[in-house]
Amino acid sequence: MKTTGCRKSIGPLRCGLAALALAAAGSALAADAAPQSSPDTATNLATVTVSASLNQTRVEDMPLHTTVIGQDEIKLSAAQTLDQLLRTVPGFNFTGVPAAISDPTGQQTRMRGLGNAKVLVLLDGIPIIDPFYLTTQFYKVPLADVDHIEVIRGGTSSLWGSMAVAGMVNIITRRPAGNAGVVTAGGGNHGTASLSWSQDLTVSDALALNLAVNQYRTDGYITTPPMYRWKFPLQQATSARDTNVALSAYFKLGDDLKGFLRLGQHRQDQHIGYRHGRNLQKNPDGALGLDQRLGKDGSLSWRAWAQDVHFTKYNGATCYYQATGVCQNSNARNQTISDEVVEYHSQYGDQHYREQGSSLTWSKSFNAVLNSLQVGTSYRHLSARDAESFFATPRDPNRPQVLNATGYGQGAQTFGGAFVQAKISPLAALQVTVSGRYDSWRNTDQVHTLAKASTGVASGGALPSGSKSAFNPGVGLHYDLSNEWSLRGAAYKAFRAPGFNNTTRSYGVGPTTVANPNLGPETMTGWEAGSDWRGYVLTLGATYFRYDIRDMIATYRLTSPTGAPQPVLSLCSSSATIPNFDNCGGAANYYTNDQNGQSHGVELNGSWQLTPALRLGANFTWTSTYLTSEASAITTPLDVQLVGIPRKKGSLDATWHPTPRLTLYGQMLYIGPMHLDVTTTRGAHYGQGGNLVYNASAGYALTDSLDLSLSLTNLFDRTYSENAYAITQPWSRTLAMPRTFFVSATVRY
Repeated sequence: MKTTGCRKSIGPLRCGLAALALAAAGSALAADAAPQSSPDTATNLATVTVSASLNQTRVEDMPLHTTVIGQDEIKLSAAQTLDQLLRTVPGFNFTGVPAAISDPTGQQTRMRGLGNAKVLVLLDGIPIIDPFYLTTQFYKVPLADVDHIEVIRGGTSSLWGSMAVAGMVNIITRRPAGNAGVVTAGGGNHGTASLSWSQDLTVSDALALNLAVNQYRTDGYITTPPMYRWKFPLQQATSARDTNVALSAYFKLGDDLKGFLRLGQHRQDQHIGYRHGRNLQKNPDGALGLDQRLGKDGSLSWRAWAQDVHFTKYNGATCYYQATGVCQNSNARNQTISDEVVEYHSQYGDQHYREQGSSLTWSKSFNAVLNSLQVGTSYRHLSARDAESFFATPRDPNRPQVLNATGYGQGAQTFGGAFVQAKISPLAALQVTVSGRYDSWRNTDQVHTLAKASTGVASGGALPSGSKSAFNPGVGLHYDLSNEWSLRGAAYKAFRAPGFNNTTRSYGVGPTTVANPNLGPETMTGWEAGSDWRGYVLTLGATYFRYDIRDMIATYRLTSPTGAPQPVLSLCSSSATIPNFDNCGGAANYYTNDQNGQSHGVELNGSWQLTPALRLGANFTWTSTYLTSEASAITTPLDVQLVGIPRKKGSLDATWHPTPRLTLYGQMLYIGPMHLDVTTTRGAHYGQGGNLVYNASAGYALTDSLDLSLSLTNLFDRTYSENAYAITQPWSRTLAMPRTFFVSATVRY
């Protein structure tokens, strides 16, 4: 395809994306909503609804930029895990390191330039969020169990409360169909293999069962660049073994009453880089739901859920033992091969936390003017305890574990909220959505202590309880200019409450990161406006958004006890009369709400059914995210793009059906230049250039019951990374996934 009017200096990819932006002016909701294997698919888009809107809103009527990822797209994706599938969806800012081999305490589901617990992820409307770290429990959701995925960008705290700031994701699982069974088995390089079995059993018209068993394993890869591996002797790849078993029952208790019960057992076992490094999570959970139809146009839905997480964590480490009795890895590049390598773990944590929750929603449809009304309430209770042991660098290879200090933290959080949502159509072409939610939460039973091994004396102790509340409104508009062309817009307020890792868990010695029990919520006010064109073979659209974030949670460094907050002195000082930081290794990091920021940008998408057998797609996002104010102790510069977030991202893809049984898919993913470090040298911004990554897949229906597939990620083995790191410590750079292939077979019976 030839494009005119582009300057050679901006390059062919930017030229193509700019042409798309001028032609499309947007992000295609309908193209996002469902794959188009034939032109007829475009006429069926009205059947796609978004359950996360709480009233089954048609995707093309949503006032927020919404994407529904269907079965065909899931099958064609080169991704092996849910996070890598979402990574290519416009608006997301995932790292290129798969969640399966990254530390679950630091994973971030980032959207529209925002991260750190600002995207709410649901499984059938129930949170799959780690109650302690507020990260997403991706290991609990194998792709084989997913029916479709709803992605809503923008603040939805007016319906869903905490964390629904930048957006939300609702993963819808498969439902039983007769007595069908599905087995999928596959494998690839990096020691990767998966096996999934799903069996349906229809007992009667009133009861259907499903048993799903999944295991995913990978030997992973070493994320440290080869030229810096001297820094980490005996470093190994991080491997993972994820096992999930779920039993679901779907039942009818009457003509108007139905429900479900799901019980699950989940286990993630990671060996993180070293012989003594390990993350082991064991997580039973359960969910129960009832749906009562009230007359012709009303319904009442109740959900209850619970999970119990036991997390055992070892941070592995190694060092070169010197003849002088010093064990070090600094300057280890110059050590000889005969130097002894000592393996040990630097930290051991034993964490146990629980969640119980429940929600009740009443919904009723009325007339052409007052379309519908929803009223609901929800409750969540979280509790956690955390025991940590910290170990010093060994001085004797025969005594690798030298206890330095121990820490303990515990706490409980209780959330309660109520919301109302109304959909109104004052004109036939106009739909107005108005919603509001009041939330309150309370932090209780908070304790954190630290004890140096040399003295055995514990500092810290019980912390006062606290409570917060928030009201978050939202309004959305959707107007149909014609059958093909529509306008949409929304304004909203959202928040995210701090987690246990911010308010309860103090960790590390030299310096110690100190929890702040007095943290408040991060809040956001935002708005967006967009337009969509949904033609028979062509879909186009655009979205502009702006977020203003206040009271962002961050840490700052304290090197002097003078003027230090009381929680820091209580934990770090060894003297009641003369404050010091002796218990914290001479310095401390402390959580605060002392940052404000802004994120705004444009999202563009397009889809063209060029022929009945060939569909082309494209998307482009431009995101500017930066701090607007901060405390003097925080060194991140203002009005500078935040590290690790490229301003520009985009992709071009094609889906081709050369025969009815064969489907070919190709994608070119563009990750634009980004800042890596903006604090090491005042006024200097260190960064990297853009990267092109190519992915491909092929699917072949050998018979009506047997499908074969092949996927290739990073086809040309591009070496790149997407993480921020201090430029003076280049060994902390982490490499994204190298070339990976995976073949699988699916048998239906």
